[in-house]
Amino acid sequence: MAIIDSRLTHGLIGFAIGDALGLPVKGQSLAALAADPVATMRGYGHFDLPAGYYSDEASLMRASLASLSRGFDPADLLATYQHWFHDRVYAPYTGPVFEVWSSVRAAVENGAPQVNTAADPGGLVRVLPLAYSLYQENGPDLFGNADAMQQLQAFLAVTSPDPANLIAASIYVQAALYLLSDMTLSAALPQTLQRALTYFADVPEALDFQVLTQLDARRAQTMAEAAPTPRNVLGVVLFALGSTSDYREATLTAVNLGGTTDATGALTGGLAGLGYGYTKIPHRWCLTLVKYSEIVAGINEAEASGHFPTYGED
Repeated sequence: MAIIDSRLTHGLIGFAIGDALGLPVKGQSLAALAADPVATMRGYGHFDLPAGYYSDEASLMRASLASLSRGFDPADLLATYQHWFHDRVYAPYTGPVFEVWSSVRAAVENGAPQVNTAADPGGLVRVLPLAYSLYQENGPDLFGNADAMQQLQAFLAVTSPDPANLIAASIYVQAALYLLSDMTLSAALPQTLQRALTYFADVPEALDFQVLTQLDARRAQTMAEAAPTPRNVLGVVLFALGSTSDYREATLTAVNLGGTTDATGALTGGLAGLGYGYTKIPHRWCLTLVKYSEIVAGINEAEASGHFPTYGED
């Protein structure tokens, strides 16, 4: 299959590039980025790494993809994350893993998730490969399919068994499922939010997500500057996607809001890549991405496994 025809390539390369765009400016404020905005791949900055390096978000995405290529197995997921964490498999460098989400670190070090994981999006940032697997098995409807929702909950529970990650990841996954069924981003996002808030209407934590239906620049800026909870990270992503009309503009909008820019850049890039397609990702950014060929090889292996969709399959 040609790379431009690969659904996995669209979203997962888009995800990794969004991560690499955001990593050098992670933690910078909106004001600092307004004075020196990210306009293309840049290097060094916060972690002193060359351009094209990505963080734990894309590493966990690659690990999730590798595990799901063998079929869905929470024990295998955790073992694959531990292989990444301890042996640097799927990482873009050979040194120690840095700045891992606390929920993910606790799970890989202790073999089980910590008690309270709602303070970080450790489940949300891993979930994109699962969306493809769920589409292959169950089609485009997450909220109407009990088996799909149960599998999502089991996937998240490896590191983040909390309602906030479940709600945020459900929104992200349903949007991806709609995009896989050829719905546009402009149609998929509001429909996803409406269905999610209805589905979780009796869950107290869902009240915090109501604001996502009223996103504007001011709210997105506030969320970017606040603690990186699943709701806040997702809010930045949805604003960036909803206020732009192409891959480049969407990812740069997310990154230039500041805060946890590797996570918001990655999550935005995943849906933007899936929504607009691989050919809309700037080619120079693809050439700059570290271990690009390894990521593509992993995608090819995943497609050959039969657990993920390809164009022409329903």
